[in-house]
Amino acid sequence: MNITMANNKGLHKYLLPMLKTIILPIIVWAIMEYLDMKIAGQHVLGSTADIKTLLRNWVASFAFALAISSNLFCGRMDLSLGAQMYAGVIIGGNLALKLNLGGVGILFMAMIVGGICGGVIGTMFIHMRILPMVLGLGMTLVFECICFPVNNQQGITIYGKPNVSILSDAGFIIAVLMGMLLITTFIFQYLTFGYHLRAVQGNQKLAGDAGINIFKNCVICYVLAGVLAACAGVFEAAFSGSMSPVMGMTSNGTVFINMFPMMLGMWIGSFSQNRQLGFLMGSLSVRMLVLGLSKLSLDINVQNMIIYTLFLLFSIYSANKDKISQARIRAKRLSLARETIAMAHQKG
Repeated sequence: MNITMANNKGLHKYLLPMLKTIILPIIVWAIMEYLDMKIAGQHVLGSTADIKTLLRNWVASFAFALAISSNLFCGRMDLSLGAQMYAGVIIGGNLALKLNLGGVGILFMAMIVGGICGGVIGTMFIHMRILPMVLGLGMTLVFECICFPVNNQQGITIYGKPNVSILSDAGFIIAVLMGMLLITTFIFQYLTFGYHLRAVQGNQKLAGDAGINIFKNCVICYVLAGVLAACAGVFEAAFSGSMSPVMGMTSNGTVFINMFPMMLGMWIGSFSQNRQLGFLMGSLSVRMLVLGLSKLSLDINVQNMIIYTLFLLFSIYSANKDKISQARIRAKRLSLARETIAMAHQKG
């Protein structure tokens, strides 16, 4: 009897949170599958090309969601991440192509350049103490200008280059996804850096008083964000075959596009107490939604309207979920009070 109860407690402790973590992408797929079959007569994942498209967009969205979260939870909104992505892919990717390093080389060189860009911004932030959003906007313009003249203003072209097809290989993408999940989980959950980061997120002054080097922690966060943003950019470039430089802070759009999977992943991760897994599932849910909407032959503006409306509704729910929970508790107490009064009247 006691063994059975212990097993049930174990299932409730580990299995139920994991089920809650992975259920949303399945629900999104089921809804979009029904709508696509009913309206367009197509499956959400009807071909190998659909699966590869989903995987490439998934790994890019997951990496960028991780990049945003690296600083956001410490109160630093880095709007230069999109520009860091362009810098990493265009500068690092072209360098890798000249050295004939192939697709894996493009990925690593882009991540190195992205990390350097992040380190530069982090160092500037701790020394100049400029507001993160203001600094991010300024550095966005700087990095966009740096990227523009590279390769005769052509950015980078991956399509047709030797040994880069691996970036579109499903097995390689899955390996990158799982590797990114395991590495970031280890860094943020189990390394000393992760413990210090959570302390800084809780209270920066107390963390500093406790002996934590908050400035070093900050720079590492910026470096990690740059690395992850560049990783996302490589797979975006692999999907389109190229990446052209942009100007006028256009790169900021990438940050706002990936805010939805990041916010959704934060909510999902609260079930299993693992934000990284939550970001993985949140990114999959949003990319599944986007792929499903594309099968309905909707105009891109209509698709964006639907996605951002859902993002707005989710943001409203997230901001008011405590009030909703309190209202439910209050309603239960009122119901219990009415029942108690009614029983007292019956006894009287």
